[in-house]
Amino acid sequence: MNMKLPKPEKDETFIMRLSKKQKEKLLELAKKGKYGNNASEVLRNLLESAYRKS
Repeated sequence: MNMKLPKPEKDETFIMRLSKKQKEKLLELAKKGKYGNNASEVLRNLLESAYRKS
């Protein structure tokens, strides 16, 4: 059995309320793969991108 250990740089949890349409848009972005392969990765990458631009 190979257990996946959490990565120390990703040890915080963030809870966010979204509308159904927003969630669908987020999942669509994940399917396209430009910002990541799942909803969490898309949010992390968009956050980092916005931070770098500021």
